[in-house]
Amino acid sequence: MSKRQKKRKMFLWPLAVFFLLVCGFFLGAELFGANNENSYNTDLPPAPGPIPGTQAENPSQAEESPVNITIAAVGDILIHNTLYFAAYEPHTGQYDFNSQFQYVKPYLENADITIANLETTLAGPEAGYAGYPTFNTPDSIVDALRNAGVDILTAANNHRMDQGIPGFYRTIRTVREKGLDIIGIKAEEPEKTYVVKDINGVKVAFLNFGYAYPLAKGGLDINGLFLPMNMTGLMDTINPQDLQESVQAVANKVTAAKEDGAEVIVACMHWGHEYHRTPNDFQQKLAAEMVAMGVNVIFGGHPHVLQPAVIMTDGEGNKVPVFYSLGNFISDQRKETVNDIYTEQGMIAKVTLNVQKDKKVELVSAEAIPTWVNKKIIDQRYVYEVIPATEALEALHKFPLLNTADQERIKFCKDTVEYSTADL
Repeated sequence: MSKRQKKRKMFLWPLAVFFLLVCGFFLGAELFGANNENSYNTDLPPAPGPIPGTQAENPSQAEESPVNITIAAVGDILIHNTLYFAAYEPHTGQYDFNSQFQYVKPYLENADITIANLETTLAGPEAGYAGYPTFNTPDSIVDALRNAGVDILTAANNHRMDQGIPGFYRTIRTVREKGLDIIGIKAEEPEKTYVVKDINGVKVAFLNFGYAYPLAKGGLDINGLFLPMNMTGLMDTINPQDLQESVQAVANKVTAAKEDGAEVIVACMHWGHEYHRTPNDFQQKLAAEMVAMGVNVIFGGHPHVLQPAVIMTDGEGNKVPVFYSLGNFISDQRKETVNDIYTEQGMIAKVTLNVQKDKKVELVSAEAIPTWVNKKIIDQRYVYEVIPATEALEALHKFPLLNTADQERIKFCKDTVEYSTADL
């Protein structure tokens, strides 16, 4: 190594040491600051905020999205004695109605809420099971309806007093104990006769009214049976002889439901004339008044036959579906028993509503699924089945108890439902 190279090496070595010392100083300061919880750097830019439109954004600033809700309803459940004979299992001594609804279960389950009209009482076995004219049905009918997808039972109807005061109260208690809501009636004054359900974040009120006639001595006449004066507040009723009284009765409940936070109002009406396939003036006028007061959907029952379904429009141009009568969902009424083929027909009404962020309610769709009651005697036992008519016509092999002779009546049922709902 030359002298010049040695000299150069001696000159560069101190510089390298100085450079390493300076780097070590700054590195140590950075590490110290990173581990000092009280340190901060005012020269650093602020951390970026959440990207607009993401979940990290303040929920109060995020816009609420419109949601759809689907509500289904079926008609009258009349458990004549032959229906509970069919449900009886001799080996267990129990009544099992599940098979009667097995084919319509998928249609009832796929709605957010499904309603059915319990036109019978649950007075218990000690009262003696009975069919027409004073119904008393085994409690297991509620289990079968729940298993089929029903959520709410309407009870303000003309058979509410069939088993007297004990039957009135026991029906309420039994339905509640089995996990379903019961509307139109209540067990005591502080309770409500309606329910408000949260469906996809929307509060929906379900109301139910049955017809009754005031008596001069007080109390109400319900199908010729007496509802005492001290119980009249336990059942929501309308008076077919007084439209304004009926409008006020409905309006009072609509107001109460809205005060409870209801954004959508669904009303189930027990009205009209039995076996009449067109709504009477009272039904039509009351329906128009209900639409005007803010009811969003109306389902009707009691005539035991189908009546038309129509679309009404409120003062703001909103469309409201009105099903005047859904017919019989299940019963022993049919051509062979009451000489009326229309009594073996029914429908599953389905309404989908869109509720927007400003709580405006818009009708998305209103449809009807035709149903027909199949009755057979097999091995000396009655068998009943609620049949989805369209599906049966398209795939008869799915329903082992149906035969080609049934197809004509099923086709007639489908045609009747389509005719009744042509204005939807």
